[in-house]
Amino acid sequence: MYMAMRYFVRYFLKPLIVSGTLFALINRVSAEKAFKLKFQDWNEDDDRIRVRSWYAQANTPINSTLDISVTGMVDSISGATPWGTPPTQKRDEWLVSINERREAGVISLSSSIDDYDFSFELGRSKESDYLSRSYAITASRGFAEDTLTLSTGLSYLDDDVDSDVPGGPGLGNLSRKTPEIFLGVHRIIDPKTTFSLNLTYGRPKGYLSDPYKQIGRNEPLFLGSLEEDLFLYSENRPNKRETFVAYLESARYFEKLDATLESSYRYFTDDSDLSGHTLEFQWLQRLTDRFILRPLFRYYIQNPADFYMVTLDGSGIEPIERPNGTGPHYYSSDYRLSKLRAITLGLKFTYFPRDNLSFDLSFDHYEMKGRDNQTDQRVYPSANVITVGTQWLF
Repeated sequence: MYMAMRYFVRYFLKPLIVSGTLFALINRVSAEKAFKLKFQDWNEDDDRIRVRSWYAQANTPINSTLDISVTGMVDSISGATPWGTPPTQKRDEWLVSINERREAGVISLSSSIDDYDFSFELGRSKESDYLSRSYAITASRGFAEDTLTLSTGLSYLDDDVDSDVPGGPGLGNLSRKTPEIFLGVHRIIDPKTTFSLNLTYGRPKGYLSDPYKQIGRNEPLFLGSLEEDLFLYSENRPNKRETFVAYLESARYFEKLDATLESSYRYFTDDSDLSGHTLEFQWLQRLTDRFILRPLFRYYIQNPADFYMVTLDGSGIEPIERPNGTGPHYYSSDYRLSKLRAITLGLKFTYFPRDNLSFDLSFDHYEMKGRDNQTDQRVYPSANVITVGTQWLF
């Protein structure tokens, strides 16, 4: 009974309290406001990872030129995930159990001054072994009767990572800094067509490894022994990176079909040869004045990081007992850095009982596969994702 009550308070009551607090905050202002609430359940096959997320957002104007947005999120993560040992028939030999909780919040202020729009964002995310603080500022201006909008922005992540976790290098709390610069352009081509391009450059530095990920090497059990056993070492990723992202998006309304096609392409690369391409299509079909149906297709393909390897065997690398990202060699067996592809198929229903109120329900199936002919396919997950949400303008 005690465990049931604790589960209810932790995963249901607290998120509802957060949502109610945000709603009470915006309800004190008389101008038009918005309130969003969302629940998502990510459930991987074969009893792997399960993530339940509560998300609430409140938007309200403070005065004629200043708006505030407050967002709260609670995630619960449980299940098992690969940690570096090659897959075997026994799940507990290559999967490590996790049970984690994350609480995050973001406050955003936006203002319009003359022909310019500004926004400032302050965020905080907390887990038992990870603390992240985020800051962002953006500015934009419209041209050609607001058919062309240019944007720019800066963001900064200040993270603390606890490396003293089971299997980690044991270096205590380590810092991770991620500055990024953003440039964007949005163009209204005609009344039915829009186009946008965003470019982002980042330079993360500090402890960029995952303390839970390890890599194996077969070694003699003792000096002079012919019998070998698998020994695990913490991964060692570079402590500096350069990242670049280009994002293209377009939308086209088809009047005769009363539908809109949204398409996007995202290219990502960094200085370790890790690169990825994402292609996405969404078709928003209005069925009636109250119902919208949206099928989704997303395809992702990735080339591996140059330091990815399944095992240290035959590499000639002598692993470091407590790696900190300074080399001389870099190595990781994290399957997320391998050559892979992922496909997402989704379907979403949106219902408008009133013009200012909407409810939506979506189901997505996600599947990842390896493409390098060396990584065991069992490490790649597939998942079903259910999302329920609502939005109220008042």
